[in-house]
Amino acid sequence: MKIGGSGLQNNGILLHQQVTHWILRKIEDGTWPPHSQIASEPDLAKELGVSRGTLQKAINTLVEERRLYRIRGKGTYVSAKVLEEPLAQNLLSLSEALEVQGLQVATEVIAQKVVFKSPPWVQISLSLEPEEPSLYLQRIKKVVDGPLAVLDNYVRSEMLPGIHHMDFARRRLFDIIERDYGFQILWGTRIFDVSMASAALAKRLAVAKNTPLLYLEQVSYIAGNVPVECSRVWIRPDRMRLKSIITRDHTR
Repeated sequence: MKIGGSGLQNNGILLHQQVTHWILRKIEDGTWPPHSQIASEPDLAKELGVSRGTLQKAINTLVEERRLYRIRGKGTYVSAKVLEEPLAQNLLSLSEALEVQGLQVATEVIAQKVVFKSPPWVQISLSLEPEEPSLYLQRIKKVVDGPLAVLDNYVRSEMLPGIHHMDFARRRLFDIIERDYGFQILWGTRIFDVSMASAALAKRLAVAKNTPLLYLEQVSYIAGNVPVECSRVWIRPDRMRLKSIITRDHTR
């Protein structure tokens, strides 16, 4: 027996699972395109002929699976394709990780300047003297759906004379360090966290203020354990999630 006019049936499959599949079909066949707002919960429940609780359970499932996302006070929206990147185990730049999947990445440079008084966290990360200069870069990485991430990088500019003149809209930072200056980046550290979007970040990433963002801090090292670059990165979690491949040590 069909329920409502939606094609849902009493067929032994839990009703909220049928609603989940119905919503997924709308997403996958393009009826509900990425970043479109879906109908209100009361309207959808009425259309499907199900209770509000059943509908909420289905929507909550899809939010957890990152197929939908909510903006407080506005409603529920369709997520763009979520990219899975192995940034947790490989020392790849964000652009490199995306291009491994054949994705086109555009870079917008917001700031590019030499600073002579770096923030304390940069001085510690790069082992800089208080007045030692560094190159500060702020860039936005964009994919076909729009802005993906904001990157704040600091680079030891005295080791890399003239780097502040490089075209970072067209070239990757790691490529410039390695190909133009001959320093091989060997290893690094990364710390992952969650950060709420400030007003400035929200504007850069086209999200609402206080939207949760993926956040990472990184320090990259060359031979001799010399730190050459440190960065802070804020990523839209509706467009990208991090994947790590891990193994269990059976020699303990």
